[in-house]
Amino acid sequence: MKKRLLGVILSTILTVTMATPAFADIIWTADKLPAGYTTNEWENKNFFLNAGTAIKKDTYTYYIKDLHGNIMKNAAFAGGMTTNADGVVILGNGHVASYGSQHGQLEYANTLTYEPLSWHQDATKSTNEKGVSNLWYGRSDGCYPISKWQWLMVSPDGKKDGLKYAYCFNEYGYLYTNTITPDGYMVNELGQLIIDGKVKTIDPKTNPGNKWYGYADFPIGALGYDYDSCGRAAQLWGTPNPFF
Repeated sequence: MKKRLLGVILSTILTVTMATPAFADIIWTADKLPAGYTTNEWENKNFFLNAGTAIKKDTYTYYIKDLHGNIMKNAAFAGGMTTNADGVVILGNGHVASYGSQHGQLEYANTLTYEPLSWHQDATKSTNEKGVSNLWYGRSDGCYPISKWQWLMVSPDGKKDGLKYAYCFNEYGYLYTNTITPDGYMVNELGQLIIDGKVKTIDPKTNPGNKWYGYADFPIGALGYDYDSCGRAAQLWGTPNPFF
């Protein structure tokens, strides 16, 4: 009886282990997605889409989509950014993000005092709630990465070592820490990507910006961390999303 019970336990452990990819080397595709999710990257008709941020072509108005591809209305994001009842983005400084054209957006940007992107902490939120921290990255008028992976050269604790690290931000702009991200990757207490048990880094000196698709940012579900995964991610970007 004991041997039979031990065999059942070992069988269960092996089944779970085999069914779970090692540190989740996963790239979502349109025909293989977790239930309810879309790649939410390219809308083939009315929107230019970059991760969670959607720009309507005719008015150059900004919207934000959740991981299911839905416009987020009356929502509040990291850094004081919100959306109104129509889903239009309102920056933390109160500016409605509708510009008429890309040129109009550039004109608005030229009126602003330069402010570099940096890490911030939301004191009103828990340091970690179900794998989501109170850390966000952006400027005083709101968070920048939403529903995306961002390769950055400065960590949340301010350290710089000349290397790039990948950080994943949720649909409200907050950093995932000590958890598994929605697309199945492990991140540590600083939110840094872990591959095969080690923190994954990129050296800009040996992998310059034009190699392996830039190593800048990737949507959740299409992370690039080496040549092959970047290639798969690029294929997703170039294909109109069939879910919209």
